[in-house]
Amino acid sequence: MLDSSNICRFGQLSQNNSTDIMQTQAEIKLNRLRYYLSPEAKKRLKWMYVVRYECGNNLTQAAKRIGISRTWLSQIHGHWNNSREDPRSLEPESRAPHNANNRKRIDKKVENKIVEIRKKYQPWGKEKLSVILKRDYHLKAGASTVNRYLHKHNLIDPKLSEKNKLAWRRKKEKAEMKFKMRPPSIIKDYKPGALMEKDMKLVLKMGIFTNFDKQRAKENFWYQHTLIDSFTRVRAIGLDEDSNSRTAVAVQEQAASRLPFAIAAINNDNGGENEKDFSLYLEKEKVAQFFSRAGTPTDNPRVERSHLTDELEFYAQGNLCKNFNDQTKAIAEWEYIYNFIRPHQALGYLTPMEFYELWQSNPEEAYRIKNRYSAYLKKQSRRLAKSRQMKNKEQIEKLMQFIDKKLSKSNS
Repeated sequence: MLDSSNICRFGQLSQNNSTDIMQTQAEIKLNRLRYYLSPEAKKRLKWMYVVRYECGNNLTQAAKRIGISRTWLSQIHGHWNNSREDPRSLEPESRAPHNANNRKRIDKKVENKIVEIRKKYQPWGKEKLSVILKRDYHLKAGASTVNRYLHKHNLIDPKLSEKNKLAWRRKKEKAEMKFKMRPPSIIKDYKPGALMEKDMKLVLKMGIFTNFDKQRAKENFWYQHTLIDSFTRVRAIGLDEDSNSRTAVAVQEQAASRLPFAIAAINNDNGGENEKDFSLYLEKEKVAQFFSRAGTPTDNPRVERSHLTDELEFYAQGNLCKNFNDQTKAIAEWEYIYNFIRPHQALGYLTPMEFYELWQSNPEEAYRIKNRYSAYLKKQSRRLAKSRQMKNKEQIEKLMQFIDKKLSKSNS
């Protein structure tokens, strides 16, 4: 029997599940383009869902159900309506003051002493001045406060200051476009072009390894560079005779020109072809670059799975050519078949281009297909995990008897 504590816990779990379902429905119906929202904006989006779908746009009834004042709900709802129901309009406004000139400042004595020390020791920076204030004059002012008053009295070298600002800005911009980590899962099924997975596949010429010299072993291969959109599975393939980063740039430019959408981010492995020239090219094109963990192909699952499809459905079917030009033409034809003819289970058995067109005309239906396949994958994962567990009681008993017998012999 369930005691009172278990009943309360069960009720709490049911309530949490109901809230999660409502949040999911709100995202599907009211955030069709899957904009990133803060936790506060998601909560307000759920309120808008209650207003429209559960209370028939009755704000008074909705406010009672949510547990907030009608005035506050009406203000948020009006702002949302005025923005043409853009979910991003639900983001809370910053609480930072518009004008900080009246904020409490340090004592005039401390301010004058900062100016005095600075004029006496001009090359010294804010940290040193802060230490001298405390050590020699028993006055307290942090380094940032000292720096603020140096600016106020024009005691900062403008050339040096601008140089430092520019260097920091460039460093920050560069860091924001290159991440030595996996991409966040939220962007994988966000929208077309949000995340492209990139990888390189070795193509053995004619399927035969002919040059066994270690220094010339690379001559046995052509290099297939593959770029696949994580959301729509639209793919671009390029073949080259080299594998350096300059080659990767040339292939990337050609592939990007064939895609029907822009590229915002790329996830690749740690191969040398993805560094140097390739990273500089992505930085120039304002494309964020993510890196998978070393030796972890599961961080780039969709491009890896597409390479298995290449192996089974293309190369194994006799599509290896004698010369490079013929192989390039064959791969171009295969790219067309993959994007326009081959149905994909993950896309509800639509082709990648059909799914992309569906997203353009009916994004809600496209996300529904993706969510359904994600649920299927989770179910399959749980089923596979259970199938690997030993659950037969007779098998377990026999195993335990074997263990006892084995250990008793070794201990005697």
